[in-house]
Amino acid sequence: MGRKKSGSRTAPAAKGEIRWKWLAERGFYVFDDEHQLAYMQALWAPVESVQAVFCEARAGTGKTTLAVLAGVYEVEAGTYDKLIYLRNTVPVREVGFLPGGVDEKQLPFMAPLVGAMEVVQPGLYGKWARPDPMKKEPPKVEALSTAFIRGLTWRRAFVILDEAQSFDLEEIQTALTRCADDCKVVVLGSLRQNDNRKIKRVHGLTPFELFMLHFKGMPLVSYCTLETNYRGWLSNHADDVMGTVEKVKETRGVV
Repeated sequence: MGRKKSGSRTAPAAKGEIRWKWLAERGFYVFDDEHQLAYMQALWAPVESVQAVFCEARAGTGKTTLAVLAGVYEVEAGTYDKLIYLRNTVPVREVGFLPGGVDEKQLPFMAPLVGAMEVVQPGLYGKWARPDPMKKEPPKVEALSTAFIRGLTWRRAFVILDEAQSFDLEEIQTALTRCADDCKVVVLGSLRQNDNRKIKRVHGLTPFELFMLHFKGMPLVSYCTLETNYRGWLSNHADDVMGTVEKVKETRGVV
């Protein structure tokens, strides 16, 4: 995901505030990928210029990891008080009831957040989610299922809606209406991968697509896309399977 390869250049000093150096130190050289660079610029733009970022991109392009890294940096810098990460806890396949309390049940779905925070610092998620009670500091990160957000209000938060292609219309609406105007909001998804088989489309559009259309042309909103799948050719080719599905329908007359 924009990781430096042997012989790759580092970010030019002229373009390098300390935040770009911070990102490069964690192995992400976004100046080598124009799409990732534009994405990071939108993520790090102040809410007065870009409050909401929508990113629809295929798997392996770095959309979640870079969003989490941007949020961690901003919370560390004091721009926001907290990083909030939201998922629809719909499994790819039913796996029965998970043991434990709410946190334990949600944790398997929050692995992308935990993994991205590990890139910043090993154990960072645990430190931020469960700070030292003696210091009486509030958590700096919250990983939440959309099932538990009704009635909440978020202020001075960096809010990420991940895998938004699997959100119902009401879930996206509920999540976005929790956010005050001092929040940064990032909505991520891939229309190639939808885990919610019960999702209701509106005239053929998923709720994710509908909200992208709803916010199109609004001030303070940025639309980004990422092109390169850094996981490799196999992951990239697997993500194109629907093209083969359409060919099979055409050649075999399958409905």
